[in-house]
Amino acid sequence: SCHLTSFLADSQVRAFRHTATLAAMKLMTVLVEVALGLSQRRDNTRRLYEAERGKSPPRRAPGKLEVLQETLRELQEQQEEIEAVMNAIFKGVFVHRYRDVVPDVRALCMEELGTWMCSFPASFLTDGHLKYLGWTLHDKQGEVRLRCVRALQGLYARRDTAAHMELFTGRFKARLVSMVQDKDPVVAVEVVKLLTVITVAEALTEADCHRVYPAVFCSRRPLATAAGLFLYRSLLSPRHEGDTEPSPGSGDNRTFFRLLLTFFIESEVTPWGHPGDSLGAPRDTQGHPGDT
Repeated sequence: SCHLTSFLADSQVRAFRHTATLAAMKLMTVLVEVALGLSQRRDNTRRLYEAERGKSPPRRAPGKLEVLQETLRELQEQQEEIEAVMNAIFKGVFVHRYRDVVPDVRALCMEELGTWMCSFPASFLTDGHLKYLGWTLHDKQGEVRLRCVRALQGLYARRDTAAHMELFTGRFKARLVSMVQDKDPVVAVEVVKLLTVITVAEALTEADCHRVYPAVFCSRRPLATAAGLFLYRSLLSPRHEGDTEPSPGSGDNRTFFRLLLTFFIESEVTPWGHPGDSLGAPRDTQGHPGDT
């Protein structure tokens, strides 16, 4: 069935190609879950085997070592079979379809790739797989770029996966920062949200942050609001506070407002938007934003 799916995924008929790619990507997602379960069982069995082998011969349960060894062998064989099928789908379908002429097909590939990376990072959170997300950040269709950004949000939001993103960040950070000005307003907002997560992890430089800050002046409220949160998180980061991060709920935000005031004084951007609103400033008593 994998060969048939791969064959149809290369069809000149778009409907066949889209359906076959969808089937292949969803099958891959199921296989990833199976592979993860096998990997966990194998690790648990190996620990039991090592614990049993570490006992002196008189204390070992009769035949237990042999049973565990046989179980390990079977799990290893099953793992190799699953990985062979996964590799065939990835190379036979994904590698060709992630750059398909149909945007929906490309978007589907990016969304599922992000799922695989979050589900089974040991196998998929590698530079060899991450590069596809990085390359597709340049896709001409906003929906495809959006799927990439949301996949990255999931990876950077988790401490265990974010720890493996250093090389990717160094390679594609400039592209992400430039996407704050993306022509698709939804993509721009989601990119700022992604950069907010990244800056909390201290992965952005001062220069990077200063390329994002002007978005607080944007006339589009969702982008200005997202940029306001980015500004807040960035100015309260340890690099501005020695080595300690103050608690936003402590009631003492004097340092933040000092830095915020400095930012607005030094900013050379014309404030055509409502920077106060972007930072959650209250409206007037009539419920209307202040006039400019």
